[in-house]
Amino acid sequence: MDSAGASKPDEEVAAYQSSEAKQARLQSMVAALLDDPILADLLRKPPLADVDTLINLELGTTMRVTVVNLDNTSFDVAVLNTATLKDLKLAIRK
Repeated sequence: MDSAGASKPDEEVAAYQSSEAKQARLQSMVAALLDDPILADLLRKPPLADVDTLINLELGTTMRVTVVNLDNTSFDVAVLNTATLKDLKLAIRK
């Protein structure tokens, strides 16, 4: 009975250390990605919507549309390939 009681705290410690190790590896990977020169222009904590848009651009399920104003300034917006005109208007307003 003592051995069963002693093994439970050991299991909890092992699980905690495993979780701690996973968290450390994740932080290490995130730091390496953020130090990548290609990703240097991203925010340190980008919003989930921005990350989702970038992933969809890479997968080809999103298109980038360049909007040119009358004063010759331009900006890009990203919308899904299945986007409607309403979706495009909402993306431009952002």
